Amino acid sequence: MNSANIVRVRVAAAHDGSAELQVTLLYPNGGRTEVTLDEPAGRALMTACEAREVDDLIGQNWEKVKDALTASFNRFQTAPGPTDPS
Repeated sequence: MNSANIVRVRVAAAHDGSAELQVTLLYPNGGRTEVTLDEPAGRALMTACEAREVDDLIGQNWEKVKDALTASFNRFQTAPGPTDPS
């Protein structure tokens, strides 16, 4: 194992009642980190891992978690509008 991998996933309720994924990452040195993914990030992770259920995420590389969080964040970004000709 050269990088962190997902070792545990559970579904939790967010404060607004939507589903979140709480993902536990295990690092090669034995350290653990828990990452909470909002619904859009959770969907992005499931899609990236071709997971049909949350247990299919076990063993996946942490970079897929990072990519899912980035995709979730980027959904708020807007394309630049036309420039003002003046």
